[in-house]
Amino acid sequence: MTSPTNAAPHSQALPDVPSPFTMPFYYASLGNCDVYYLVDMARVAPFLQDTGLTPASFGGKALVAYNYQIYPGMFSAGRDVPPDKWPLSGGDFTQELELNIIVYPTHLAALVAQVDLRQFLLGDEQSKTIGNHRVFVPCDSDIAIAAGETLFGEPKFKTSFRANIPSFNPVRASSADYHPAWVHAWGFRVDDPQSSTQSIFTCFVDLDGLLPQPANPSPITEYGHYQNRMIGCRWNILQPMSVFFLDGADTARVRLELGDSSHPMRAAMQTLIGNAPACAVRTFLSAPAAIQSRAYYP
Repeated sequence: MTSPTNAAPHSQALPDVPSPFTMPFYYASLGNCDVYYLVDMARVAPFLQDTGLTPASFGGKALVAYNYQIYPGMFSAGRDVPPDKWPLSGGDFTQELELNIIVYPTHLAALVAQVDLRQFLLGDEQSKTIGNHRVFVPCDSDIAIAAGETLFGEPKFKTSFRANIPSFNPVRASSADYHPAWVHAWGFRVDDPQSSTQSIFTCFVDLDGLLPQPANPSPITEYGHYQNRMIGCRWNILQPMSVFFLDGADTARVRLELGDSSHPMRAAMQTLIGNAPACAVRTFLSAPAAIQSRAYYP
């Protein structure tokens, strides 16, 4: 058996993990909604210049997407840290969104699996060469921004969000009568980083009544650039995702409204997506870890 001390050298070193970060990062739970658009190749070309990346082709079209994410992380204070140095909470929530172009490294073109759109979104592209090129990543957490920039070369910026998303927890009218109801639609808005009264965009996704297909896209490949070098990483969703393919009248179930923000992400979305209809939505909502049931009289 080969021991670590006499193992054959690898062909290249891994990127550094700078302080104070550790890897991997474990999500305590995750809510995620990806919206996909097929667009002309000319729309994505300006965003890929000098990146070493080529847009994946699906019937001669490029694939653009954005994915809203909400997730908590739980963190230790450290070994032998006195109580007066412990943080006020053992965890925190983060919201972020990636504006992506689906790509592959140009020098790995020979390895790219031949898949159509449905096969790709369902997870059949097992070479994992095709992945996300992040154009903009708005985020509301300082630590997540720092981690994304230094670990993965993400183009992150800080801003606020508004959201109305599906949940296992029901809603109710503001009355004494208890009649729970559940939200099945996704709604999320990215605010302008300078003024939360302005928006970069708002998205409404109504999937109520549509039948999803289970998908196994993990690990999802993500590409970035750090210190003038391409880097990649993998994102593992540990349960099946749900894919909704949209055509005909169902494309109206996704409504994208660009806001009045002057932030360059707004202009990028206009260039990349324009008036193209959504072709698919892929979602994930973590199962509950625990459930508190209603009271009773013993």
